[in-house]
Amino acid sequence: MEIIDKFCWEEHKKVVTQDQHKIQGLKNLAYWNLSSASPPTPEHHHTDIIEIHCLIKGKRISRVNGRDYTITGNELFLTFPHEEHSNGSYHQSPCSFYGFQVDIRDRKHLLGLNEEYSAALYKILTSLEFRHLRFDPADRQLLQLAFDNICDGDPDALRLGVQYLSCFLFKIPEFIPVSSDYKPIMDGNIKRALELIEKEFREILHLQELAVVSGYSLSRFKIKFKEEVGITPANYILFKKLEYAKTLLKTTEKSVTQIALDAGFSSSNYFSTVMKRLTNYTPGEYRKHFAGDRKIPGSSSAS
Repeated sequence: MEIIDKFCWEEHKKVVTQDQHKIQGLKNLAYWNLSSASPPTPEHHHTDIIEIHCLIKGKRISRVNGRDYTITGNELFLTFPHEEHSNGSYHQSPCSFYGFQVDIRDRKHLLGLNEEYSAALYKILTSLEFRHLRFDPADRQLLQLAFDNICDGDPDALRLGVQYLSCFLFKIPEFIPVSSDYKPIMDGNIKRALELIEKEFREILHLQELAVVSGYSLSRFKIKFKEEVGITPANYILFKKLEYAKTLLKTTEKSVTQIALDAGFSSSNYFSTVMKRLTNYTPGEYRKHFAGDRKIPGSSSAS
């Protein structure tokens, strides 16, 4: 089926449609800021539309042609016309992203550009070898300025917003493809902090301790970590605990309380609250859904 979102202006979801912005060759322009998990988007397609999602923070899973892609901060993901895509069976995790749809039916007037520039943009978007790309943190400002100005409503601001969006789109060939063996060049100081988190995430980790390891001041560390990783260090640690707990729920018969403690949560109540908010499942529901009747080595069944 084909899904086209309607105009929406809520705290967690802002969608501006073409009948609102009236930019030729641009369909919906959106900003999502999900603070809790939401149900997966069903499989759908878009006719004559290239859809681009640009993750600012968090994680989003997209399934295209039976393959799952995990998109994280400072990465974009494209789906091409008529491609069936969805979130698979995954609930949408808390994240924020910009999304926009380029209508390629009239290749001479994409984003209101003249024929020469429109044809150049059409060639870029339709001949990309990769759909999953990493952009520079500085490029996020182009997205924010494009969205803010286009949504402003003032004609001058609208024209300025189109220029910012065009700048971002024309830079896409410079972005780095993300593949399973791709390892981005990371700030060495932040890498040391990540290595400590990897070893100690189940223990009590203070951000000041991580800042010292990185060699940055606390304020600089938090800014630099988010630039490099895409989310705050506190959220990164929380997600590490949660992923570990999810694995225990699927592969062991340990109680929810024991799993909460093993994963480094302060209490089973807090673990359950975080689990529900970030996955839309309680620990018990998650175990039942993902472990099912599968036998666990050394045990009779999953509880």
